Amino acid sequence: RKVRHLKGQGLMDGREYWHDIVGYNYRMTNICAAIGLAQLERADSILKRKKEIADYYRSNLSGLPVEFQSETTGSTHSWWMFSILTKTKICRDELRGYLNSTGIETRPLFNPVHLMPMYNGGNLVLPVSESLSERGLNLPSWPGLTSNQLSRIVQSVKNYYSKL
Repeated sequence: RKVRHLKGQGLMDGREYWHDIVGYNYRMTNICAAIGLAQLERADSILKRKKEIADYYRSNLSGLPVEFQSETTGSTHSWWMFSILTKTKICRDELRGYLNSTGIETRPLFNPVHLMPMYNGGNLVLPVSESLSERGLNLPSWPGLTSNQLSRIVQSVKNYYSKL
């Protein structure tokens, strides 16, 4: 009931065009629904390819001073993004800069929510979350990556570490 209330722009039941709370317009359009259904039809092949990419990265980057995500027993990882952890924030930033200079886009791990201004009222300190965020980066992992592109990414990461 609350979700319906929020997604319906906070319109109050029983009173026409009266908003009793701040709500949102999260109703899905027909086009978005059609795209979503088309993606669901391809979900198995997308997830299979994402796992292949993750396996390739883990296999070909092993031995480097990075840590990988892993699957917990009894769960299935979607490999939405393939993340690695470097030893330090400086190393992460330098690796990202190096990869960017070779035309490879990466993303940092998300900032911990407790550090965002709207949630940082209690000066909460979560050192593990903060460390992971500072040291982590996501390598390219979209399902359309070719073998040549994956090889180039891996080689670029190896090249970076060979210069240290």
